[in-house]
Amino acid sequence: MLLTLLFLAARRGEVFRLKWADIDFAGNTVTLWTRKRAGGDLEPDPVPMVQRLKKVLMAWWEHRPIASEYVFVNLEEHAFCKEYRGKPFTNRQHLMERLCKKAGVREFGFHAIRHLTASLLYREGQPVAVAQAVLRHKSPQTTTRYLQTLGLKQTQEAMETVMGQRGPTKVVSIQKASQE
Repeated sequence: MLLTLLFLAARRGEVFRLKWADIDFAGNTVTLWTRKRAGGDLEPDPVPMVQRLKKVLMAWWEHRPIASEYVFVNLEEHAFCKEYRGKPFTNRQHLMERLCKKAGVREFGFHAIRHLTASLLYREGQPVAVAQAVLRHKSPQTTTRYLQTLGLKQTQEAMETVMGQRGPTKVVSIQKASQE
């Protein structure tokens, strides 16, 4: 599920609603269903599927423990979630918290994975338009807001690279003009 979020820059709900019928292995596309449009109706968004994700999803299809029309379903057998076994997720409120704790990293949520995909593309030199297409934003300003969160470190590094070697090679003192 995490790789699907990462490789598709998908929103949590889009992955939770993902059905096997939405995956076109032959055409290397996944249709995500989004509500992030005017009116809030579900609309299809076909997105490209990279080979690594295709391989992972095919393996999941072949070895899934529960046959369902949904790609990701509840597999838990704990008493409090037994009634949801085999049903699609509606939320996974503690999953990321548990995974982050297990990995020993600062806690982050599902949406941060979407930001990570955009950041990786941008840091590797892809234009903002590519990140915009991957994130499926209608407005480039929305994508730019995502990318501005890359932070001060990248800004300082860029300034150091471009400006760090410019200017005089030695400091020259400037004497005040005498007032008469």
